[in-house]
Amino acid sequence: MTINRLDERRVLVVLADRDMSDFALSFAEMGMDNAHSRRIILRLTKLACRKTGIDTRGKRLSVEALMMGEGCYLLVTVKGITRRYRLKRGGGVCFRFEGCSEFLGAVEAAYRRGFMCAKNAAYVRGGVYYLLFGYPALPKALRGLLSEFGTLTGGALKCAQISEHAEVICPRKAISVIGEKIC
Repeated sequence: MTINRLDERRVLVVLADRDMSDFALSFAEMGMDNAHSRRIILRLTKLACRKTGIDTRGKRLSVEALMMGEGCYLLVTVKGITRRYRLKRGGGVCFRFEGCSEFLGAVEAAYRRGFMCAKNAAYVRGGVYYLLFGYPALPKALRGLLSEFGTLTGGALKCAQISEHAEVICPRKAISVIGEKIC
C-alpha cells in the first residue's frame, strides 16, 4: 500500500493485489453499502489523511475507487466543514371541517371573537376543508371554538401534507380575509 498526497485536500491510496487480499477486499463488492468494505475504506482514508497531515475532523470525505488489475486506487478528497442543520421547533396545528357550512361557521365565529392570527391558511381537498395554523399551540379559547365546528387532526406533519396536496383557498390570514367577506 502506498499513500501519496496530491495537494492540500487530496490523497491517493494505491492498494496492490496483496493489500486487497490482506484486507479481504474485492473491487466488485467494494462500496459503502457493504459493511466490511465500508469499515476498511474508512480506516484506510483516515490513516492516509493522518499520515499525510491532512486534518479531517468535522469535514466531509469523498472517496473514489478505480480498479487497477487486481488492486485499486482510492482517491480521497477532504471537503469543507460539515454543516449541521437543526429543524426549527414549532410546527403547526390543523383543524378539519367536513363541509363548507362548518368551515365558514368556524371562520365567522373566530372572526367575530377577534382571533386575528397572522399565520393561518385555508385549504380544501375532496370536499373537506382545513384551517392550518403555523403555531405549535393555539389559545384554549380558539381551540375550543374551532372544536365546536370541526376536529383537531394533527400537528406539523399533517399541516405539511395538507399544504402540499390540497387546494389553497386563502394562503395567509385566512380568518381575517374570509371572515371580513362573510361578515
